[in-house]
Amino acid sequence: MAAAAAPAGPATSTFGLEPNGAQHDRADPPEIEDRQTHSEDATPHDLVDPATLTTRSSVLQALAELSTYSASLEDELVSLFEESLPVIDEAKRNVASVAPQVELVKEEAYVLDRRLQESASVAKRISERVRLLDEERKRIALATEWAVKVAELKDALLSLAAAVERRDWDQATTHCIKAMSIDPAITSSKFAAAVIPTAELPEAPDATLLALRQAMLSAFTESFRRATESKDQAEASRFFKLFPQVGWKQEGLDVYSSFAKTMVRERGRAIGESLGSGKAQSPTYFALLLTGLFEHLATLIDMHQPVVDRHYGQGNFGHGVMPGLQDECDRLGLRVLDAWHEDRGIKRKLDEVNSHRFVGGAAAAAAAKSPPPAFRPAFGVPGRTASPAGGRTASSSIDDPSGPDGREIDRILNELAAIGSRWGLYRRFLQDRLQVPDGNHHDGRQRSLAEERKAQASEPLKDFRRPSVSSPRLSLDGAPTGAGQADRDSFEAVEMRDIAAESQLGKQVDEALATVYTTMETWYLRNSLEKAFRIDQPDLQARPYTSSILDDAFYVLRTVLGRVLSTASLRTVSAMFRTVRSVVEEDFIEAIVRKMENTWRSVSGSMAVDGPRKEAATREMRTVFVTYLNVLDISAQYMDRVLGDVGNEQSLARIYGGDELEQTLAIVHSLGSLVNRLKSGLRTEIDQLFTQITRPRLRAILTEAYRDTSYVLDDEGYADAEDRDLVRRRFIKGWEHVFHAFKGIFTESNHNTYVNMALDALLKPWEGMVMGMRFSELGALRFDKDIRGISTFLASQTSLPVREKFTRLQQISYVINLDATEDEGDVYQNAVSSGISWRLSAAEVKSIQALRL
Repeated sequence: MAAAAAPAGPATSTFGLEPNGAQHDRADPPEIEDRQTHSEDATPHDLVDPATLTTRSSVLQALAELSTYSASLEDELVSLFEESLPVIDEAKRNVASVAPQVELVKEEAYVLDRRLQESASVAKRISERVRLLDEERKRIALATEWAVKVAELKDALLSLAAAVERRDWDQATTHCIKAMSIDPAITSSKFAAAVIPTAELPEAPDATLLALRQAMLSAFTESFRRATESKDQAEASRFFKLFPQVGWKQEGLDVYSSFAKTMVRERGRAIGESLGSGKAQSPTYFALLLTGLFEHLATLIDMHQPVVDRHYGQGNFGHGVMPGLQDECDRLGLRVLDAWHEDRGIKRKLDEVNSHRFVGGAAAAAAAKSPPPAFRPAFGVPGRTASPAGGRTASSSIDDPSGPDGREIDRILNELAAIGSRWGLYRRFLQDRLQVPDGNHHDGRQRSLAEERKAQASEPLKDFRRPSVSSPRLSLDGAPTGAGQADRDSFEAVEMRDIAAESQLGKQVDEALATVYTTMETWYLRNSLEKAFRIDQPDLQARPYTSSILDDAFYVLRTVLGRVLSTASLRTVSAMFRTVRSVVEEDFIEAIVRKMENTWRSVSGSMAVDGPRKEAATREMRTVFVTYLNVLDISAQYMDRVLGDVGNEQSLARIYGGDELEQTLAIVHSLGSLVNRLKSGLRTEIDQLFTQITRPRLRAILTEAYRDTSYVLDDEGYADAEDRDLVRRRFIKGWEHVFHAFKGIFTESNHNTYVNMALDALLKPWEGMVMGMRFSELGALRFDKDIRGISTFLASQTSLPVREKFTRLQQISYVINLDATEDEGDVYQNAVSSGISWRLSAAEVKSIQALRL
């Protein structure tokens, strides 16, 4: 049944589409549309579903309907076929009418194909012939060029050989440049080897050219040496310029380097004679020798670098000549350093310094437990022994213990620092002078000999043996000058080596700074501080009190820091500044603290019992503490001043440059932590003095001031209190009794700190005392006047804002003095609303209000 229904689909598509699948462009006839509609109405969808057939009769009926539907489809197909026959016939006729035209096109295409094949064959033959002609033309041109170049090469070689034989070096150079400009492939070719050799020049052309160039090299070298020995500047300049033009640039640089080294050796002979004379009495003798050597090299570089870089290319002086000069410098400089080690006895002094033991550790702890020595007479006498004001340093004390001589160590350090300084300045000179600027490009054109000589006619070489009288002698302190426009016209730029970093002399100087200098400088600083404490004298006539340790210690510290920075060695500066920080903390700040603690331990027993011994002990403790508290306070100021002096950026810029300057400034500023350390120690010890001497006496000031005082006053009592003014007078008397011994002997900062501590200690018990009193209206008024009078007096004793510290007492007075009408309501909130910033709490205000009668 399903198979019978299948033809419906194809029948519909057959008349709805063209054979190629495209939609037919003409409309179906109406009768066809009607039949299609009828057939669609009789689709199998109207037939019975076989799955629903359950009886024989229903099956027979369904078969009958299916037979009827099949018959209708067959009739419809026959009808459609008959109707399509006219259309098919029309299509056949149309196709038959086009056939002659297709045959005509085929014949024309055949004719064109035959004609085009003949033309293509001719064109192919012509193209191949043209390509052959082009190749022949190129080969002829190349052969012609080779023939011309070989002829030029032969002519150049013959002319070169003749010029060399005549020793006409200018012509020889011209012909050599011409021969060298020819392509090496031609020079070394078999064709050239077969054509060029003659009876006079039987070798291959490249071998002949090399032999002639080597002869020229030998002749140039010999002529240059003779010219320099005879000091013929023009002749030396002439041959010096010829080396690079004939391809012997490196050899020319080697010859010039050898010559330059002879000039350094002449200086070396003078140095050797100086070292052999045994005249090394000057404390900076060896530093001066090295300075002379560095300045001599700087002069040579200044005179000859522009000329060498001009003719050989920018950077070639540093690349080809400077290494030889630096080798000679290293050889002579190391000889000076070795003589310095031996003459100054560095190894022996270094052993003495390393074996020296300072008073510290257990020794310092034991000394701290023993009573301190009595103070010596006042310091400040002109020409005092070991005083810098008297023209001698702390290291020149007459009571030197056994150990290294501080004066000898000081001289060694000065000389070694000078050596480091001069090497650092020379190193910066090399780095600045030999640095090849970026952006210099070679245009690839070699100038002819005539052009070169014309360009250089006005620039002969300088006097090779001595500085020109027309050129000032370059000092290492002078700013390095560039080679100017001449450098920018150089043939080529080369990569520059770091000559200073590779220098053996520089490495030895750095090693001496790292081992000898840092060790001896550390010893010198510690030894000087130890001696400064040993000869320490207080100046009790000065106001404020001070001590000789202050000037001696910071004189030494300023000397050491300045000398460290003068070494021009960032590594040395970094290591020494860390050491200085440690030494100042341990050997200066902690030593002062130990002196005060030692004093306290020695007098604490005497201060426990009233009497003359207590007064003497108190006076001794006060004198020692005030003196060294002032020393700590002024030391913080001196430290800031010293760091500002030695860390001056303009001064350091003459020693360090670039990143080194920034790092050095950071290292110097890091020493500012000592200022905070000094202030911390000062605060701790001033609190110790206040706790032991002043705090116990403050309560008596209040007790005496308010003795037999009542603020419950009537008119007569108020008038009497106004006349007598007992509270203010008693307070001032008690204050001056406690503080008269400190008047003028403290520094201003320490005095303010001490008064501030006293006020902090007074005000709390003062407030507690007031909270235990009762006040009448007139008594409250009298209390307010007493508070104001005392605060005015205390404000005159210090530059601190004393009135702020009396804010709570003044607010207590304010609450007590409120009128009865003002007592109504919430006083605390009313005052807040009116803009008062309370230091009292609301509960305290209520308690104070209860004090009014």
